[in-house]
Amino acid sequence: KDAMGPRRVLSVLALLSAAASAAGHAPRSIEELVARYEYIFETGNRNAASHLWSSYVLDRAHELEPEKLELLFKGFCPVSGSPLPNDPQTRFYSTLPSVLGQKTSGITHHCCWPCICDTQSAVKTDTKAVQTAEGPRSYTFLVIGDPCVHEAKLDEAFEDPFTGQQVTLRQQAPEVKCVDGKLGGAHFSDHGHVIIGMYFVGEEEKKAAPFSSAESFAEKCLERQAHGFDSGMGAIFQKVAQINPITVSAVSAASFLQKSEVSEVQGAAGVAGISGISPGRGLVIAFFLFGIAGVAALLSRQKTKRSCSDSDLE
Repeated sequence: KDAMGPRRVLSVLALLSAAASAAGHAPRSIEELVARYEYIFETGNRNAASHLWSSYVLDRAHELEPEKLELLFKGFCPVSGSPLPNDPQTRFYSTLPSVLGQKTSGITHHCCWPCICDTQSAVKTDTKAVQTAEGPRSYTFLVIGDPCVHEAKLDEAFEDPFTGQQVTLRQQAPEVKCVDGKLGGAHFSDHGHVIIGMYFVGEEEKKAAPFSSAESFAEKCLERQAHGFDSGMGAIFQKVAQINPITVSAVSAASFLQKSEVSEVQGAAGVAGISGISPGRGLVIAFFLFGIAGVAALLSRQKTKRSCSDSDLE
């Protein structure tokens, strides 16, 4: 018979209700967010696709109080995409560079220690203002460059460190999809980079619960890299992030240094004036000191320069 029986009608209505819930109101807990996994990841594969978790939450941020918004960002690994419990074992403390060259320390949440290695080597931070239920809030986010700038690289073969087989990112990370030259479903930070998670900064967050220090995994991270990233996400996240790595441009660095260096010049000029030196000579001295400050900053920058995959967990 073509007509649907009562049970089938109820089943269809239940599915429609679940779909409406997933597409509609904001989740209020990590458990509710994770329950929407199949809606967020249409292929069922979340490898290197935490931009979709992030976007799902940010799309509904206007319904969420800041503390609820922050809680949901603790419910998934920004590297692997693995759902996470809000547990101290998932907390890692690290220092990461911003897209402007600043150093910021904070907490990230991960499924396993190899993901903090990938975060340290391939992720930067950037800001974005978010409209919450209590008004706009500025947050620090974890970001990578948009891989869709070079979409063809998604089809380049590489060796899977676990199987030794030749695979592609399009096979291993099918939710990394390009739409009109940009990463589909992504939200972008203030400087135009893909948001993959939140960086929890501040002493209050650091003191909130125990954590593991990223520094304590430095040697293991080097060993993992030497062995072709044979743990955690394998090479998948590294490959995605390195398609279009974020570099700190000279313009960005100059923008960051401008305020502090100009302040130094003004301060030097002020000291010259206080000392009774003529304005003309004071200006010369100020620019001399400004040059010294600039060289010091350059030397400092040069010195500084020097698995959670689906198949593993499921």
